[in-house]
Amino acid sequence: IISRTQHHRIVIVIIYSHLSSVICHLSSVIVIIIIIIMAARNSCTHITWAEAKGKAGANNNSHGGKKKTAVRQVNHGQALTAKIVVKNSAPAEFNQAELRRARRQDEKTAALARKLANERELEKQHQDVVQPHDQAKERMSEVALELQAEAVKLSAGSDITSSVDLSEMQQIVQCREMQLDEIMALEAIFVDTDEFLVAAESNADELRGKIEDWQADEENEALLTSVVQHPPLSYSLQLSIDGSNEDQMDLVASLLLKVTLPPMYPESALPQFEVAYFVVTDRTAVCSADKPLESLVNLQEDKLLEALLEQAQQIVPDPCVYELAVMWLTDNLFDFCVLHTHGQLQAKKS
Repeated sequence: IISRTQHHRIVIVIIYSHLSSVICHLSSVIVIIIIIIMAARNSCTHITWAEAKGKAGANNNSHGGKKKTAVRQVNHGQALTAKIVVKNSAPAEFNQAELRRARRQDEKTAALARKLANERELEKQHQDVVQPHDQAKERMSEVALELQAEAVKLSAGSDITSSVDLSEMQQIVQCREMQLDEIMALEAIFVDTDEFLVAAESNADELRGKIEDWQADEENEALLTSVVQHPPLSYSLQLSIDGSNEDQMDLVASLLLKVTLPPMYPESALPQFEVAYFVVTDRTAVCSADKPLESLVNLQEDKLLEALLEQAQQIVPDPCVYELAVMWLTDNLFDFCVLHTHGQLQAKKS
């Protein structure tokens, strides 16, 4: 008979022996698993992915599978660039619109370049070509400046300042005051132009100052004498007068009229007129720059001056220069012009 204590010890020994056996079996299994895993890893490290794919392909071919198409070699740099462009670029519709806009801009730029080239070519072809009308106006201005610097002279018998009595001297002062007023009116009409030039020797401002001084002291004979003996007032008018458009020519006259006022104008004397320059040209004509400037018409100057004096006779004792030089000449100048021979030839060519 076994005691209870011994029975417990026997049970514990039996359980321990079973557990030892189980642990030994488990250890053996674990060792076997570890060996299998290591063997598998060693076998994988001796073959690459490409070799595995090749073997798989060979096996497929050996079993009658389809032949795999060779993969095209791609430049990885180009592929990367293409991906970046696609990622950062605008939509295709936008790119097309931009291309069309750029194309139109290029066409406009090319057209403008062609236009500028043509203009430069035309300018080069016409750089030695001038308009006679412009030449005539330039020459008329030059002559006017020359007249402005010249000494003022009256025709014979017009200068009476050396043999006049006191009443006549006073009348001269009144006439010269009226002359100055007429000059002031003409300056206002031709303001901001060089078409009206008073002769330097006339010195209109000085004459006006003398008259004002004498009016403040009319008993001063010295001042009165200085007004009477002051140089005559003289000036020039540059006129451009359109003619009739006959024979398909646009005629225009460039007339420089010199006017000199005697001491007793406008009370009892007429102004003196002189044609200082006269040329008639075709406003639209062009010619070579080295061709001499010629008038298309001949002016009947004596008849014109005679008609001016006849008209002046009807206007005095009122000032008459503006009415004659601007109004009457504009309407009647071409009545005293005869078309020159070469002007007739030019009209026939037109």
